[in-house]
Amino acid sequence: MKKIRFAALLMALLTLLLCFASCANTPTEQDDSTTASTPDATEAPAATTESPETTYPVDENGYELDRLPELDYKGEEFVLFTWSNQVMWEWNEDDTTNGEKIHDAIYDRQVRAEERLGIELVLSKQTGDWNNRNSFIVTVEANVNAGQSDAFDLVGQYTPAAPIGAMKNLYMDLTEVQHLDWERPWWPSDIQESCHINNNVYFITGDITGTLVRNVQSVICNLDLAENHNLPNVYQLVDNHEWTMEKFMEIAVGTIQGINPDGSTAYSITFPNNVAYDNLFYGGGFRFVEHDSDGKLIMSEDLAGERLETWYQTCRALLFDNADVEILAINGANGFASGNVLFHCGQIADVQNNLQEVSFDFAVLPYPLYDKDQEDYYTITSYWVSMYSIPTNAADPSMSAAVLECLSSYGYRYLTPVIYQEAFQYRYLDTLENARMFDLLHDTLVFDPGRLFADQLNCFAAFRQAAQDSYSSWSTYYAGQKIAWSKSLSKIIGTLG
Repeated sequence: MKKIRFAALLMALLTLLLCFASCANTPTEQDDSTTASTPDATEAPAATTESPETTYPVDENGYELDRLPELDYKGEEFVLFTWSNQVMWEWNEDDTTNGEKIHDAIYDRQVRAEERLGIELVLSKQTGDWNNRNSFIVTVEANVNAGQSDAFDLVGQYTPAAPIGAMKNLYMDLTEVQHLDWERPWWPSDIQESCHINNNVYFITGDITGTLVRNVQSVICNLDLAENHNLPNVYQLVDNHEWTMEKFMEIAVGTIQGINPDGSTAYSITFPNNVAYDNLFYGGGFRFVEHDSDGKLIMSEDLAGERLETWYQTCRALLFDNADVEILAINGANGFASGNVLFHCGQIADVQNNLQEVSFDFAVLPYPLYDKDQEDYYTITSYWVSMYSIPTNAADPSMSAAVLECLSSYGYRYLTPVIYQEAFQYRYLDTLENARMFDLLHDTLVFDPGRLFADQLNCFAAFRQAAQDSYSSWSTYYAGQKIAWSKSLSKIIGTLG
């Protein structure tokens, strides 16, 4: 099931802007233009060529509606326990609007869900990032052990915290509860397929959270520099399936290395940190964990193959044998925002945080393919995405699932489009190519259990660790890890499968 088509949303918005070019838009009118856009004709859910099984009801703007029944929980309090680090992108705590689009879209989503289901959302929060993930789960565990008295109805957590809670048997299997409709566009199509453990799913993410959009990973290209150096059209490379690791290196390495007139250094490629190296691994179509033909989790066969060894050598050459490939803050003196960098390997949040006022045009692109024969592009998110679980002591699991589905449905229609718009601002909304590329990123999200179960498998950093520790070959590194990884995976399956 495809996601919101932002290219179509953009075309509709541009049409409205052209029609009203002589009028000064108010903030309200701008919001209306976002929510009133319609999907393109090829995606119309009610097309006559579709069978009844694949036809879904849509709202007045063309967005699919959920199929929740009429529910009324009579003003019951619904307690959501979440990590405080990302609350600003997910929840409105002041119960009011203030004219700031994302803030108000979050408020609108909450109010709609509360009024529709007859609940009062109560937020309980605690710091829960990487350094605090275990203490966060300790709080969840204490709540579960206390029984249904003051039980959390839903838990929203930092990605690596979710498997910790699952391994402690704190969460229900989400495939066993009512109301979650996995085929709908507010749930990434890959997440249930890739993350089930013998068909059990204990945490999920989607359009319920703005953190998903912001943390989609992307290569960002300075189009002005690309034009100045007569480089190929990067959008066409992507469209023609020529955006490969080989082509990326060919056009990037050595292109603009040197000293600018102001004395600053120009770089071909920058990374915000070595964690971003993982994006190259997944972009090349690799996984640590996959499902066999019977649906059982296994360590990926690619880990022992020549294909990965070849790719490993290529990436090591890119990352460590070139003076113009650097780890550098995007908004640093010589970072991408300065205009001195051709490619930055980062994420969509970099656009929102650092590229609002830059003087140059840029492109957002997927990470490169292994080669032209790779069937699809693949995209991951950073760990700063909220995963949602229903605790085993939830008083009414079906209510928890209904709220989760309802919030996600409204997030798909009212929150995600606004976050997308604000990330690129109006300066970039006239770039149809970027809208298409964002559609591609959003549609190709993948979730690898080997990466999600960071603490349990300890393979999520394997590539960057191997490269930095100067292993001459991937096979040498893998030989020293495969037994431990296999044992850890067996333990996960034994606990959750």
